Amino acid sequence: MLVAFVIFYLALNLAVGWWASKKVQTTKDFVLAGRTLPFAMATMVTFASFFGSESILASGKEFVHGGVLAVIEEPFGAALGLFLVGAIYAKKLYSLPVLTFSDYFRLRLGLFLKSFRLLL
Repeated sequence: MLVAFVIFYLALNLAVGWWASKKVQTTKDFVLAGRTLPFAMATMVTFASFFGSESILASGKEFVHGGVLAVIEEPFGAALGLFLVGAIYAKKLYSLPVLTFSDYFRLRLGLFLKSFRLLL
């Protein structure tokens, strides 16, 4: 029974991935879903991405260094940080032609970096 469920789950993931791949045409479509997600869905995707990577990369280290209390408090601080960044910066960044924070820094500091290279 368990093996059948795992096979069904994997087949479902492959089917959803194949279906979604037909909708992706550009990098912008892949990274930002073409900027067509409703606010609630974009919020859920952001939190799921962050907490998924955070739980794999950071929770183990926090547990080793701070014990159970460090693991319990970490999601609350991270959620507050995500909320503040979203409330302060999201509207400003959404209107710019950027996909990542690196694109923003390249856009913001591009002229400065070009002039700095000329000095070298």
